Formats: sequence, structure tokens, C-alpha cells
Amino acid sequence: MKTVDMAFVRLLQFMVLLFFTFVVFLWYGIATLIPLALWVNLTDFFSGAFGPIMSTIISLIMIGALGFYLAKIPKLIETFLATGVDLIKLGNTSIRRMGDIAAAVKNDAPPQEQKVEIILKDKLS
Repeated sequence: MKTVDMAFVRLLQFMVLLFFTFVVFLWYGIATLIPLALWVNLTDFFSGAFGPIMSTIISLIMIGALGFYLAKIPKLIETFLATGVDLIKLGNTSIRRMGDIAAAVKNDAPPQEQKVEIILKDKLS
């Protein structure tokens, strides 16, 4: 029965790893796909009036201007990146705690109670 419990804990640990990997890829993938989606849709929108090459140039200029405007907002990019890093740290902590549970199952010992404190730092100041 011990091997079944161990296999179940390892399966849960693997599922947590897959979940957090998916979430991190989704978080940073959105950052790259939104400008691409805007570029495709703006090119399609302007191609009726200006033709494909000119509409592509206009779309790229508009997306570049939007990116420049967003880059000028204080701490926006740092906050976006810090949120992704916090997701990575949360996933790492969860996987390590699942590893502790696996070690407890392996040794037939009850898992140790761990107090988890969440410390929020003011990253904007």
C-alpha cells in the first residue's frame, strides 16, 4: 500500500508541476501574443483602404506607438514581470511541499506541520 500512496503523491506533484508550468507559459505567452494579434487585426482592418503593404506599415507604427506609451507608464513592465516571477516562486514552493509529503509517506511518518507566511512587499515604492 505504501507504493500506491507514494505513486499517488508523485502523480499529484507532477500535476502541480504541469499546472504551474502551464500558468507561467500562459502568463508570458499573453505578453507576446497580444501585439501579434493586434498587428494581424489592424493590418486586416486597414488593408481595405490602403492595401496590404501600407496597412502593415501603419499597423506596425500604431503598435510601436502603443508599446512606447505603455513603456512610459511607471513600473508597469516591472510589475508584469514580477507577477510572473511570483508565479514561478509559488509553483516552486508548492512542488517542494509536495516533496515533503512524499518523503513523509516514504518514511511512514506524519507530515510535519509547516506554517506558511505570505509576506507582501510593496514593489511599487
